[in-house]
Amino acid sequence: MNAPRLKAWLCAGWLTAFAVALLSGCADKKSGETAEAARQRVTVVKPQRKTIRRASMQPGQIEAFDEARLRAKVAGYVERYHVDIGDRVTGPGVDESGKPTRGQLLAELSAPELDRELEQQRALVVQAGADVEQAQAAVKVAQANALSAAAEMRQASAALERFEAEYDRWNSEYDRVVKLVSRSAVTQKLADETKAQMLAAAASRREAGAKIEAARAAVSSSAAQVEKAIADEAAIRARRQVAEAQERRTAALVGYLRIEAPFDGVVSARNVDVGDFVDASGNAKPLFTVVRADPVRVFVDLPELDATLADVGDRAVVRVQALPGRDFVGAITRTSWALDNETRTLRTEVDVPNGDGALRPGMYAQVRIELAEQQDACVLPATALFSQDGRNWCVVVDQGKAERKEVVVGLKSEGEAEIRSGLSGDDLVVRDRSAGIASGQEVEIAPAGTAR
Repeated sequence: MNAPRLKAWLCAGWLTAFAVALLSGCADKKSGETAEAARQRVTVVKPQRKTIRRASMQPGQIEAFDEARLRAKVAGYVERYHVDIGDRVTGPGVDESGKPTRGQLLAELSAPELDRELEQQRALVVQAGADVEQAQAAVKVAQANALSAAAEMRQASAALERFEAEYDRWNSEYDRVVKLVSRSAVTQKLADETKAQMLAAAASRREAGAKIEAARAAVSSSAAQVEKAIADEAAIRARRQVAEAQERRTAALVGYLRIEAPFDGVVSARNVDVGDFVDASGNAKPLFTVVRADPVRVFVDLPELDATLADVGDRAVVRVQALPGRDFVGAITRTSWALDNETRTLRTEVDVPNGDGALRPGMYAQVRIELAEQQDACVLPATALFSQDGRNWCVVVDQGKAERKEVVVGLKSEGEAEIRSGLSGDDLVVRDRSAGIASGQEVEIAPAGTAR
């Protein structure tokens, strides 16, 4: 081989070796980059011990605590009204002495025929009272007659006793005289005179007996008259009670001509003017609508998942768009207990104090109800959990390798979840998108503050 060809061959060999070495170095570098790419970079968090609260944020509607639509009990004409919409009114109460007071007068109706009927009923009561007095006097008269008849009975009895004594005396005398006549000791004339005295005494005795019978009949009649007078008095008293009841009823109807506030509140509607005829039918339009706005009721429909956690007394915070920056605190006061079949929601009522009247019936609100609370709970971000086959999982990193762990989840609240079992406080848990990481997979923990 001559020198030029040898030189060319050596140059080609060198180039080939260089190319092989260069390609081998590139292959080693690519293999290292592929292995590094196989280790997924993840962000990890540790479980925290803290208080977690389960809350439900739902829209709600503010309504008056009480709303009364006042209608007329009796028909009449509107004579005057004293309040208008927006006026605050006071209901029945108790004054300083403890005496009940009536509600504020809202309007007055006029019904002249009802006033005349009341006057008639009052006159009937007066008449019934006079009849009672007359009946009482009749009872006294009957009782006096009964006493008089009893006295005459006693007098007749005494006379009978006297006449019986007289008869016995003359009868005995006549027997003695007859014996004397038989011995011719006295004349027959004396015997005849004695007999006449005896017969007179017998007649007087029979007369006294007849008087006793008459007196006894008078006593019985007087007793019957007394009973009748007492019965008449009772009947007249009953008629007076009926008249008084009728008077009270008519007076009550007259009282309905005054339309009064049933409770402390605000007049939200007035539908009458002076001179209007007010119908007493139940279909008539209300004269006034009065609402009680302290406190107010806020109605919220809780979804099924929150329904079982809602209890009376749970704290609620109410916010309204018209009053930015203000929180109104109340509590659940009652629920419907049963869920609505169509919406599967639980009707829940929250009572909120409203002393300054800022909350008005008809407003929409956002209500945050604190349903449950767990103190010193093991808490993870909700993004660290995923569900599979009806169970909850998370991924823990240990010495560069991932491991799936099943956990028991408790309360969930605002992007956080309580872990009741399955983790220790020192576990490093993948924070995001852990569902695609398999157990045993190599992972790389991203430095704190590094964005994925």
